[in-house]
Amino acid sequence: RAQKRVEGRNFDIRKTLIKFDDVMNDQRNVIFNQRLKILKSKNVKETLAEFFDESVVKLESAKTNYEKTNDKKAFITSTKDLVGNILNDNELIDSAKLEKEEFIKKFKNLFKSKQDERIKTVGEDQNNEIEKRILLQVIDFSWRSHLQYLEELRQVIGLRSYGQKDPLSEFKKEAFTLFEILLDKIKLEIIKFLINLNVVISEEKKEKSEKIDKNPENKKVGRNDKCPCGSGKKFKHCHGSI
Repeated sequence: RAQKRVEGRNFDIRKTLIKFDDVMNDQRNVIFNQRLKILKSKNVKETLAEFFDESVVKLESAKTNYEKTNDKKAFITSTKDLVGNILNDNELIDSAKLEKEEFIKKFKNLFKSKQDERIKTVGEDQNNEIEKRILLQVIDFSWRSHLQYLEELRQVIGLRSYGQKDPLSEFKKEAFTLFEILLDKIKLEIIKFLINLNVVISEEKKEKSEKIDKNPENKKVGRNDKCPCGSGKKFKHCHGSI
């Protein structure tokens, strides 16, 4: 009888572990579908606009709390968590004095101006690739961290049974909460990263580009021809690879 009880209990544990994996797989599917959508997207501006709207809600909340408490330190900390160091402390406090619409407009203009600046520097297509790459990198890094949290949770959740709680139900509940936090964090981290991103082209690349643009005959350069920038390399290994 004792042997049967042990075998039955082991079977239940295995079954529970499988269900733990089902929960993690459901979340993995959501993340991977989001990645696939970004990879297939020709332009991620719409996705970023949706993410920025999430940040706007948080910014409004930070401003409302400041108006209630007048706690400058808490306002500065919470706002910098959302937009980084794009504004200094005094500028943030000054922005909090604005009306709600002007307050939000200020940060929208900051985000848009940084995006326009990147486009002016590297072009529309290259900027889209930069934004897409950042989206994927933030998603991947955040997802890996989330998996570690879930694994740690799975290892300790069994202790809940001593408090007459079902480990699987507890795992589902906490895993869902962690996943909501993850999705929220991804959106906010991406916006904070992009609003503080500065793209700089080195002087060497600028000079090479100018030399190419000033090609007097403006003729098409073969991939195996020497690059007109003067580097001595084949075009396919120099500016032809850009």
